[in-house]
Amino acid sequence: MPMRHGAAVNLHRLRCFLAVVDTGTVTAAARRLLIAQPALSRQVHALEKEVGLQLFSRHHNTLRLTPAGVEFARMARRLLVQSEDLASAADALAAGTVRRLTIAATPASLSAFVAPFVATLGPTDPLLLTRPESHFALYDALRAGADAIVSPAPGEAGFARQPLGAVPLQAHVAARHPWAEAGRTRVGLAELLAEPLVLPSSSAVSRRVLDEAVARCGLAYGPVEECDDGRTAQAIAASGKGVAVVTDGPRYGAHPVPVLAEVDDPASVLGVPLHVAWEQHHYAAEVIATLAGRLATFLHRSAPWSRTAAFRHAGQQ
Repeated sequence: MPMRHGAAVNLHRLRCFLAVVDTGTVTAAARRLLIAQPALSRQVHALEKEVGLQLFSRHHNTLRLTPAGVEFARMARRLLVQSEDLASAADALAAGTVRRLTIAATPASLSAFVAPFVATLGPTDPLLLTRPESHFALYDALRAGADAIVSPAPGEAGFARQPLGAVPLQAHVAARHPWAEAGRTRVGLAELLAEPLVLPSSSAVSRRVLDEAVARCGLAYGPVEECDDGRTAQAIAASGKGVAVVTDGPRYGAHPVPVLAEVDDPASVLGVPLHVAWEQHHYAAEVIATLAGRLATFLHRSAPWSRTAAFRHAGQQ
């Protein structure tokens, strides 16, 4: 029987349902929720009756989501996030403060500057939690409950935005590489392309920035290996097996050199533009805007590459 219009969905039953989805079995879900297996089964059956949908198909001892169940699970997750956000907002309004915010960002952004920024916050600032996401999924994370995102992707209409500047692309080389021994502080694109490169795949925004610059300058790549993990790419560079082009700060003793389209033009530094975005009518919009401004200042002053002239030019683009 289809659910009546306006009927309330039991949030506890949604949590039970999603526990089964996430663990794969009623037994495992019952252990996670610390309830008896028969009680959990009753909650799932009651939810199916409540919404008028068959959410699982049963094959022997296994449960599989039906097509309706797949879509319902997506909506259930969103509803639970919204209910938690509502509780957080009510607590913040009652206390007159914002206690906790969640920021979604790419793993590279989290490790390079978001987590270091969190370490600078004081006791009166909100607790900032982070959520790693691919740059493709950031605005979806914002719609699904993240309070703010740090995104290298183009902005989307309907959201408030705060530019952070551009994080420069840096060529990381081994300590014994001639660029490191000479203390190079910049390298031109043409010179870079003469080296064996370790680059992120075309799914990365930084790779797209580099590809567009190569095409714009009428150049072409030489040998290229692809690696989407910045740490591994830098480790390869540190071992002397290539030049890694990433936006991360240096690791493993690698020497970072900002990449310029024209080596004699500091303003031509290649960088990935970043911004913070949030819902315009978010209950903590003013707090998020203030934190975004502080993050921009931190990024320019304290990030590992912020002391280079190339970064200062990138931040002005």
